Amino acid sequence: MIDLKQKIEKEIRSAEKQIKQAAMERDESATSMESQHDQTRQIANQLYNSLLEEKKRLVELLGEVAKYHLVYTMLNTVDGSTRKYFIVPNGLGGTEEDGVTLLSEKTPMAKNLLGKVAGSEFEINDQKLRVKKIEENV
Repeated sequence: MIDLKQKIEKEIRSAEKQIKQAAMERDESATSMESQHDQTRQIANQLYNSLLEEKKRLVELLGEVAKYHLVYTMLNTVDGSTRKYFIVPNGLGGTEEDGVTLLSEKTPMAKNLLGKVAGSEFEINDQKLRVKKIEENV
């Protein structure tokens, strides 16, 4: 289904590219000795540091991918529609892959799904939902 490791590795590559761009912008900006009022270098350095932190977080997530392995098929009991959800680490949700919505673990929906079994029902955002099926993400 969804290769979470591959998705995280793609995010790491993207962060590395942005880190290089931020470093180049920082290094090419005027220093405080050259311009007292230009804060471009300082802002670029802040961006560079936050991107390094993001890359570090993503690398740490690589070691935790086994923890994220369940795909939930949900039935909307009002309109009969079904949707699949895959709970992922915070910051990687909000997209759809292969018909499965990636759901950040910190979202209310993900929090409602954790610990549920097939047949469980709950309501969220005025929608009545039932866990139709839970399967391994393989």
